[in-house]
Amino acid sequence: MKTRILSAALVTGLFASSAAFAQLNLQQFGIGGGNSSGNAGASASSGGVSQLLQNYVGANQQVLSGQSSLASAIGLSSAASQAQQASGLLSGGTPSVSQLSQVGSTQQSLSQTLTQAFASRGSDSSAPVDKQAFANGLASLGQGVSQYSSLQSSLGSLGQMNAGSLLQAGMNPQTAQAASYIAQSAPGQLQSLASTLSAAVQFAASHGISVPSIATSALKGF
Repeated sequence: MKTRILSAALVTGLFASSAAFAQLNLQQFGIGGGNSSGNAGASASSGGVSQLLQNYVGANQQVLSGQSSLASAIGLSSAASQAQQASGLLSGGTPSVSQLSQVGSTQQSLSQTLTQAFASRGSDSSAPVDKQAFANGLASLGQGVSQYSSLQSSLGSLGQMNAGSLLQAGMNPQTAQAASYIAQSAPGQLQSLASTLSAAVQFAASHGISVPSIATSALKGF
């Protein structure tokens, strides 16, 4: 419901007067400063949003690949399949808010499933685990979390964006809505994924599984 309200508000803003254009809520990514103005500012905003979408999609593909490998490694074939299906929604073109929402929901559900599985098995070494697949999953999930973390610093230089500048740059409503969704959702997703990665690292340590350096470095600061 929150996402639908956000999207509706943004679309309405696109057809309002220039004075009524609502700013995208990107401040939680570190975006601030002066207002962008003119075509130069609009172009910067356009390029920034496009890069944001690419980075976000790439981070999610890494995360889902990691979740799939981790799930498969401990025998959760259904969860592994869900991750693969969700990743397919991100292939080709700019994803819609509906697709991003579905991916985010699946990702969060998989995080809970994996974290619960790690906790229930604890240090039980009798449960079968594909150690190589698990290590691969740690590397991919760690890379995804690292890419999520880098979104904040990469967006810091974009300046303050609003729907007016996006229109001037030729930005279509779907892209603007996707950016708004990411701004609202990514911080919470990052915290959840970092928690899952931490649980996976602990599980690996108790089962004699080699932990890739990217997995431990991604957790710095959490």
